[in-house]
Amino acid sequence: MKSKRKSVQEPSLKEGCEIILIPLETGHSSFIYKHLNHKKIANTYPISLPYTLKDAQLYVAHEIRSRQRETGYAFAIALDNQFVGVCALYDVNKLVGEAKLYYWVAVAFWNRGIATHALKKLMVFAKNELKISCLKTGVLERNMASRRVLEKNGFILEDTLKNITEYHAKFIGEQILEIKVDLQEQKA
Repeated sequence: MKSKRKSVQEPSLKEGCEIILIPLETGHSSFIYKHLNHKKIANTYPISLPYTLKDAQLYVAHEIRSRQRETGYAFAIALDNQFVGVCALYDVNKLVGEAKLYYWVAVAFWNRGIATHALKKLMVFAKNELKISCLKTGVLERNMASRRVLEKNGFILEDTLKNITEYHAKFIGEQILEIKVDLQEQKA
């Protein structure tokens, strides 16, 4: 007897819901503190728990300075005007047209397609506003959800390495996938 397999649909945003990216500002610190202070995020993101409000304030201040220096651009991800995470470009080098990126979404908002949509918007910003042609990131090999988000946005595997200290001491010994996308090949 053949087993019937349910088709699995990719989560999508509800009709009428909108993701917007808002430049990170000091008022976002309390939301970052609230949502980033979670062991499921700490499992794949380079933070230590407990993550304090002071940690969040220092992080936001750093990101604001990076924007002023034009070496980083961090954004609050908002879904229907509600804070749900952060995505950012860092190590921005406009001369060579490259940057790195990171993102995280609050656990309560996982599996809704939010990271995929936010990353797409971040990529458009990088290409159109900063004239970046190549984005790179590292992802833990075991972080399948994040790998899928990147793949849906056109990122391809560049290299696999064993972390020594390149991607935060917290993950020493883990396999890291270096992934990149050529934005010149992406539709705006």
